[in-house]
Amino acid sequence: MKGNHVTVGVYNSEKFKVNIVRPEHLEGHIEYNKVMRFGRALFVDGVCVNKGYLSDELITTWTKKIAEMQFNKSKSTEPYV
Repeated sequence: MKGNHVTVGVYNSEKFKVNIVRPEHLEGHIEYNKVMRFGRALFVDGVCVNKGYLSDELITTWTKKIAEMQFNKSKSTEPYV
């Protein structure tokens, strides 16, 4: 996919963090989140790539929530958190 990617990290408490990630940083961003934020679910462009501690029910709920959100992908949110 061309252009920036939207990542949404969702904690078990349902607090979440949105990042706009440049394509060349996406792979490293995903790996960082899997290792350093392993309990947090990570969605990339609406698809769950790391379940973290979220239940299957919450993954389904957040997949729907993210699909309804609107994002400005024109500018990355570096540094990513």
